[in-house]
Amino acid sequence: MSSPAGSKTTSLYKAATNGVALLLLSLVIFLSLAENLAQEYFTNMNKIYFARIAERFGNSGATHLAQTRQLLLSRIKQTSINDASLLSFVNDLINKVPQVEDSVHWGVEDYWATPAELIASNGGDCEDFVIGKYFSLREGGIPAKNLRLTYVKAVHEDKIENHMVLAYYPTPEAEPLLLDNLLPQMLPASKRPDLLPVYEFNGEQSDKFSGAAIRKWDAMVEHMKKEFE
Repeated sequence: MSSPAGSKTTSLYKAATNGVALLLLSLVIFLSLAENLAQEYFTNMNKIYFARIAERFGNSGATHLAQTRQLLLSRIKQTSINDASLLSFVNDLINKVPQVEDSVHWGVEDYWATPAELIASNGGDCEDFVIGKYFSLREGGIPAKNLRLTYVKAVHEDKIENHMVLAYYPTPEAEPLLLDNLLPQMLPASKRPDLLPVYEFNGEQSDKFSGAAIRKWDAMVEHMKKEFE
């Protein structure tokens, strides 16, 4: 016996409604992950996550990441958001990773590693250091508006090289403090005449910035999300 036309219409409506509900739920989950990723990147790492890291970088890499994560999260619990010592701690913690060029470390000319890749692989270049420090400070509650990934020209005697540092702005109009892997100490921008600023950006406020760096940032963030899938 065939179903009445009204029943068919109702079934189709229910199916369509359910499909929209699932789509909206997926969108909410996606947006929630994107919103919380910066502030809870290290917090969200679990046993499954570390098992995947061990598959890629070996048990030693997973252990190194777990130990670094524990140091960071423990320090964050003991430190207020306005405590400048968190900046110094994060700068020192990430700078312990050896500097290695992308072509040597990853086999490509330019690769932006996630913080987990930087730490677990125990190597990275200036962009990777900056990204690692950025997400560590965001985890500690530092607002995105206070941080800028900054491209500079680094002048060393008769050589000029492309470089990146993380700039921390206590207030929008303040002189930034530079977190750099080339020097152990953090210094105000005016105390770094060897660094010539080119441009700065912030991926979390991409509506205010544009350019190739934002595209690289977006690709790196997508990679970070996949680490948790």
